[in-house]
Amino acid sequence: MHSTESTLPDAVILLGRGGTGAAARETLHGLAQALQMRMAESRVLVGFIDKAAPSLPQALDLCVGARTVVVLPLLSPDEPALTRWLHKVAMRWRERQQAGGPSIRFAPALMAAELLPELAREQAMKALQQADVAETAGPQWRDDPVGWSNVPAHTHHALVCLGPRCTALGAVAVWDAVGDALKATPALQRRLRPLQTSCQYPCNHGPLAIVYPEGVWYGRLEVENVGEVLRAHVLEGRADPGHLVHRLQSE
Repeated sequence: MHSTESTLPDAVILLGRGGTGAAARETLHGLAQALQMRMAESRVLVGFIDKAAPSLPQALDLCVGARTVVVLPLLSPDEPALTRWLHKVAMRWRERQQAGGPSIRFAPALMAAELLPELAREQAMKALQQADVAETAGPQWRDDPVGWSNVPAHTHHALVCLGPRCTALGAVAVWDAVGDALKATPALQRRLRPLQTSCQYPCNHGPLAIVYPEGVWYGRLEVENVGEVLRAHVLEGRADPGHLVHRLQSE
């Protein structure tokens, strides 16, 4: 990568929301591939603000050696407070790099793009060529899965934060490690239901998780320790003091 700031950036990071399913991630990767074909001299990468990896710092790690990096946030609607925080994330990442790291530029908000109204009109006109929802929903559209009415037998819930700040601190890997812990410990799997949440706010303690019904907050969770923290809490009734942040109920 040897471009200059007057031509193409060395790298472009498409930054989107992760979502809880694979579709959002696949869509962003597809867009990155299409953009890569139009910017062959640049390296086009993806990054996620929350609920998926790589986070923005992880995507920036892949840009080491670049001179100019453009971050293109794909947010709709635009969130100025979130954008300001992303600038801070980029500054903290660059502060850790030798010689200051690359120049990092944030693209203007997507919703402010001049071509967006015309694109929206084009998509609306294309909709007139699509089938009515009555033709696509299927004859069984009123039927719901039986499981949607059944209350699970779990005794505990672990609310794992995958908000933007925890994601930047490695929460996606922690979430995956929770799943690994459940598979490795059947007794834990029977009793604990992990759930993703958005920001829980004490971000400086992240990655965070709250275990209910006791209402115990754990922080600074890592891949190596989250399984043991949950096993101790759920199976032994013991709060890990090294990761305890807050209790909602006294014991």
